[in-house]
Amino acid sequence: MGAFETEKRISLKLMVLKEQSKVIFAEAGKDFVDVLFSFLTLPLGTIARLVRKESQLQPPEVSLSSIYQSVENLPKECLRTDTCEEMLLRPRNSMEAYCRSLKINIDDKEPKKYFSNPSFMITDDLKVFPYSFDKVINVLKDSGFKSMSSLSKMTVNITKNQVLDLLKCCFCSRTVLTDLFLEKLRRDISHESGRITSCYLKGNNCDEIVVKIVLRKSNGKILFVEGKADFADLIFSLLTIPLGGALQLMGGCSYVGSVDGLYKSVVDLDEHYFTTKEVKNKFVDPLLAPHFKLSNLLPLSCDNFPNYFCFVISHGLGFETCCLTSMYKEDELFSGCVSSVFVDPLSDPSKNGEGYTKGPTTYIATDDLVVTPSSSISVMSLLISMNIPVDDLLEKEVRIGMEEGVHILQASLTSTSALTLGLSHLTKVKEQN
Repeated sequence: MGAFETEKRISLKLMVLKEQSKVIFAEAGKDFVDVLFSFLTLPLGTIARLVRKESQLQPPEVSLSSIYQSVENLPKECLRTDTCEEMLLRPRNSMEAYCRSLKINIDDKEPKKYFSNPSFMITDDLKVFPYSFDKVINVLKDSGFKSMSSLSKMTVNITKNQVLDLLKCCFCSRTVLTDLFLEKLRRDISHESGRITSCYLKGNNCDEIVVKIVLRKSNGKILFVEGKADFADLIFSLLTIPLGGALQLMGGCSYVGSVDGLYKSVVDLDEHYFTTKEVKNKFVDPLLAPHFKLSNLLPLSCDNFPNYFCFVISHGLGFETCCLTSMYKEDELFSGCVSSVFVDPLSDPSKNGEGYTKGPTTYIATDDLVVTPSSSISVMSLLISMNIPVDDLLEKEVRIGMEEGVHILQASLTSTSALTLGLSHLTKVKEQN
């Protein structure tokens, strides 16, 4: 931000229950709802990166963070191409043009209107409704307030840092607006972990992956899972999935803070409140960015490349910067058209197959989804650090497919025991007498 640039803010009106110091609902225009719904377009890897930034609220302790750190620490020789690390640590958003059009944009990879309604209501747990008097009365009744004198109004101006806190808070709280704006941020907020839903799956043609599970006989807790490069790709590819796409795979039931209510708001919102039906679909089931699709993994669709790109050269402060963008840059100078051939960054012509990682290396993932190359020394070191009796160890070979992939995805957002939780139906151990 330049020295003389004014920080952008979004105004939000809050209705507060004074006695309980609790936000009943907020009233906002399309700018705030744009930002709120944009959370659903963010790839999970982007969310993992953003929530690590300094702010008032600590990032949630879940396995998704371990996946991100694993990519950061993975030896370069384990990656199929030089581009794969960047794709996982800074995954592209298939709706990046929309995110850049926001009044406040927290997607730091780098602001078109999507809503036609001027005023919305947002409840404390981030359910969004078009404004109506009937809805106001219903929300007030549900809050248990006694009289109008117990209510007060306050106005807040939201900055980019507060939007970042809003993102963090919606992952670990069901009273987001109260926690964020009435200074009730709690660093010990916990998830409703330990719940896995029956997944709504869009198809059953995905491949299965053979892995070895090492667990404790005494309690069924998974110590680690060992598999080939396709298993590592499955875990790492979770970083590329947009939050809305993850929720769609889980049937809208992630049990993660307030994100389910936010997602259901988009699903239930009549399409005439959006500029087009296609726009609503992009929030409900956002696509992977081009080239991020792995054919044998989760059933997600990939966006198509635009037909045309602009090659933009910008000059400023003595530097020249170039970029290739699918957006028309009216404020930049460019000319000429050239044809280009795009190379698939997940495929290396000199090697067989596709993916982020390459074989013949095998990989292990701990229960909290720390992924590393496997070796006899690394496995023994891990077991020694856990100090578990040898006769309490059990190795089991299983096949994991689409259902298990979605279960691991869901558990990675709610728990630090993602494999034990996500694969529990495969690891049931007979009780010891």
